[in-house]
Amino acid sequence: MQPRLSDSANTDRNRFIALYALMAIGLFVAAVMFVYEARTIVADGLRDEEAFGVLGAANRMLHDLENAETGQRGYLLTGDERYLVPYNDGVRDLDDSVLLLQQAVGDDAKSLELVRRIEHTKTLKVAELARSVELASRDERSAAIALVQTNEGQQYMETLRHDLGELLSDWRTTRAVAVRDAHDRLVYGAAAAAVLAVLICVLLVYTLYVQRRAFGKIRAHSRALDRAAAQDPLTGLPNRRKLLAEIAGLAKRGTAGTGDLPRIALLYLDVDGFKSVNDALGHSAGDALLRRLADTLRAATRHEEMLARVGGDEFVLLLPGYSDDAQLRELAGRLIERVREIGERDYGGRFALGVSVGIASWPDRVDAIDQLLDAADAAMYVAKQSGRSTHRFSARGGRHGGNVVTLR
Repeated sequence: MQPRLSDSANTDRNRFIALYALMAIGLFVAAVMFVYEARTIVADGLRDEEAFGVLGAANRMLHDLENAETGQRGYLLTGDERYLVPYNDGVRDLDDSVLLLQQAVGDDAKSLELVRRIEHTKTLKVAELARSVELASRDERSAAIALVQTNEGQQYMETLRHDLGELLSDWRTTRAVAVRDAHDRLVYGAAAAAVLAVLICVLLVYTLYVQRRAFGKIRAHSRALDRAAAQDPLTGLPNRRKLLAEIAGLAKRGTAGTGDLPRIALLYLDVDGFKSVNDALGHSAGDALLRRLADTLRAATRHEEMLARVGGDEFVLLLPGYSDDAQLRELAGRLIERVREIGERDYGGRFALGVSVGIASWPDRVDAIDQLLDAADAAMYVAKQSGRSTHRFSARGGRHGGNVVTLR
């Protein structure tokens, strides 16, 4: 049983190690993936903010150009200097808008090239606006209108709108990709986390199952060891250890003075003629005889009585509750007769089998329950010296002259 338990323990240990290693690896891989995904999502967020900044700066520049051109046209057509207010605001803000746009695109090569082109065209457009406004301010409105009618300014605006539109389109696409990528990563990350949680739960449940099974094996083996420690391996009867534990338990109850203990008797049995069988037929025959004796003696006792094997051919019968000495004499005689029958039936009278019985009882013959075994053992030796296959009672109270009294 020990090798099987060792193999099972090693198997369960290896299984535990594998399961815990698998969970640890899974958690580590998941942590690495989540860190990577988190950094990517943060990068997507920063890219989205960058794109938002570019779009805002480009739209601001378009707004400034439209304000400047609207103010210029209004001033040229009406001569009302109030139109110069949006014109001047737009022209003055264009430099800030271009600088903001350069900062927003960062190190994106294509966007930087577009910004340089936009800045150059913006400079030309502002110069064209300034010339027309200057002509109009010198009352040369016809010359200013003629300059506008050359469509030079319109070409600049078309170029600006085209370049700004291309820049806006690129960064709208960049922003949409960043937002979609962040969304997809969040969805896939949540799904992966859910799958990982389910797998870990399954592994934990399986680990608990394996652990419970392993503990069950250990408990079963422990119970088996307890039974083996308290059981005679040859006959299956309780051994001396179990008998002494039972006597100790009864003694403890007696010492506590609970008052619920019945009268207790103990019969010490030593088989007569066993050595002759063992010497003549061998140890195997002797072992077989001991097993038959155990079965026979057990069949002659009641369920609540404990029959134990305490030595090679020695048995003890503990009776927690007997009526009187007559019952004990009748029981001893019955046990002696059963053993004789085995000798007659199994060996044809070749071996004179019998049993010498020593009897002690509490509280009438011994002062303490834990004295029963020694008193009965001494009475058994007196019975054996008196001719064998008989029984003797221990002395009453242990304080009289003799150690035993003989009752025929």
